[in-house]
Amino acid sequence: MSERPLRAEAGPGARAARAAPEQLHGRIVALARNGSYEIAAGEPDTLDAAAEMLPPGCEISITWLPKDDDVTRITAARRIRERGFVPVPHIAARMVESEANLASLLGRLSDAAGVGKILAISGDARHSHGPFADSSAMIASHAFAEARLEEVALGGYPEGHPGLDRGELNHILDAKIAKLRELAIRPSIVTQFCFDAKPIEWWLQDFRQRYEEVPVRIGLAGPAGVRTLMRYARICGIGPSAKALVSRGASIARLLMESTPDPIITDLAGSPNYQSFKPVGFHFFPFGGLERTAEWVTAIAAGRFRLRSSESGFAADIAKP
Repeated sequence: MSERPLRAEAGPGARAARAAPEQLHGRIVALARNGSYEIAAGEPDTLDAAAEMLPPGCEISITWLPKDDDVTRITAARRIRERGFVPVPHIAARMVESEANLASLLGRLSDAAGVGKILAISGDARHSHGPFADSSAMIASHAFAEARLEEVALGGYPEGHPGLDRGELNHILDAKIAKLRELAIRPSIVTQFCFDAKPIEWWLQDFRQRYEEVPVRIGLAGPAGVRTLMRYARICGIGPSAKALVSRGASIARLLMESTPDPIITDLAGSPNYQSFKPVGFHFFPFGGLERTAEWVTAIAAGRFRLRSSESGFAADIAKP
């Protein structure tokens, strides 16, 4: 664990004008080029439609859905690898039936698709289907210690967790990072998505006080209709930042529009604390579809966007050059 002071020049969420436009533009491009995505295991056509727009070697997470079986998850991971991307399966601890099941799944993912990184989550089930009450218990298991894993991503919660206070969240996260290091497995973080830069920046500053070098991917909802995003926000327990979706403009009209995460990106990239956030990238939740999200991010990564002068954010040019 590394300690370092953070000397903030301004509070989180201050507008992106704090950075010069040229500097801000370059930061946004760099962040977009370091993006990861996710898909459902049972939707192979989703990857096929977006593959040409995704950068070679980018990480693609595979969500854990109760309707999927291990064969479906392994097939999805292999397909991602064959397409030239890096599969990062989610493993939901409470849904794993036994330690033998965990050992088998991790081994088969490694053999079939070269999986060396997973996202360890507890899962949404209220009651465990097997021996693991949460992701901490799974990480502490013998099967996990024997797995051929190089990196494990853990969840971060900028807006907190409905069942835990911030002190408990930090304690649990610190313990998991310590255990992974004991196993010689690299830890990293993927945060839950939210719709405001302020809680993200506060969370990053707190995390970087404790861990200078652990990579963080900030979760962002990709381009999607506001109604769709509000629905996923309710499902995922997203807090006050969901109000930001309808605060930018007339609320009734806004519900019929598409929302993009450009205000969050510009606020984070323009922060005077930006350098202290590193190593950092984005993880895109493609609620509006992977193809649409990849098209939007590709334009940003190519620098095809225009910073807005009158408000936070930017306008992307998604037309083919």
